[in-house]
Amino acid sequence: MQLHNWMVNFTPQVAWIEKKGALVWLSLYAGVLGGGGYLASLIFNSLWGMFISWLIIVVVKGSLHLAHAERFSRLWMMVLKPKKSWISRGLIITALLIVFGIIQLALSFWMPGTAPEIVFKVLTGITAVGIILYAGLALSDVTSIPLWNTATIPLQFIIWGLLNGIAVVMVVDSIIGVSISSLLVAGNLVLIIAAVVTLLLFFWVGMSQHVARDSALRIVRGNLAFLFWLGVVFAGIILPVVISSLLMTFGLVPGLILSVVILVCELIGGLSLSFCIMRAGYYQNLVSSTGF
Repeated sequence: MQLHNWMVNFTPQVAWIEKKGALVWLSLYAGVLGGGGYLASLIFNSLWGMFISWLIIVVVKGSLHLAHAERFSRLWMMVLKPKKSWISRGLIITALLIVFGIIQLALSFWMPGTAPEIVFKVLTGITAVGIILYAGLALSDVTSIPLWNTATIPLQFIIWGLLNGIAVVMVVDSIIGVSISSLLVAGNLVLIIAAVVTLLLFFWVGMSQHVARDSALRIVRGNLAFLFWLGVVFAGIILPVVISSLLMTFGLVPGLILSVVILVCELIGGLSLSFCIMRAGYYQNLVSSTGF
C-alpha cells in the first residue's frame, strides 16, 4: 500500500480558519461575544447592553454566516439536521435567541417586571448560554482533531464570552451615564482568573495525547506563539488583571476610556485564543510514520 503524506503526517485543519473559512471562526466568536454580552446584560439588568448584544448576533454573526454560505438555501438545509450536526443546532439556537430577544427587549421596555418579561428573560438567558456553548461544542465534537476534542473548549468560551460581556456592559453604562457597579470590576477579575485556570487545564489535557501535544506546542512556542503570548496572555489577561486590580485596590470604578481599554484588550484576548485553537487543530494521522 502506498503511503501519502496526509496518511503519515499530522494534517492541519484549514476549512474553518483559512481564506473564506476564517468567516467560520469569526461567526463562532461573534456568537461568543453576543451571547456573553446578552447574558452579562441580563445579570446586571442593562437593557442597552442586551440590545447591542442582540445586534451583534443579528447583524455581525448573521452576516458572517450568510457570507460563508453564499446562498440562503444552504443555511436552510443545514438547519434540517439538528440530530447529527452542531452547526444545525447552532443555527436553531441563534434563530431562537433572535426571536426571544426581540420579544424580551420589547417587554423589558414597555412591561418591565411583569411575568411575561421574566419568562422571556429566562428563555433568552438559556439561548444565550446555548449560543456560547455551541461555539465550543462544534469544535470539541470533532473527534478526529485531538486538540479540539476536550470539554475545556466550551468552558473557555463561556468564560471569555462573559468576560467580553461584562466589558460591553461597562462601556454601555459609561456611555449612557449609569454608574458602573464595583461588582462588574470584581466579576471581571474573577473571570480572568478562571480563564487562566481553564487555559492551563486545556494545555494539561492536550499534553496527554501526541497529536494534541504537537498542536499545543505550536501555540506556546511554535508559529502561533507570538499571537498567543502578545494577544492572549499580555493583552487579554495581564493588562485587564492589572487594571482591575488597581481599580479594586483603590476602590474605583472605570470611566469610559478604561472601560473601552478593558473591552478591546479582552476582545483581542478572546479572538486570539479562539484563532490559536482553531489554527492549531491538526487531524490525527492514519498510520505511524514507522509503518503498520
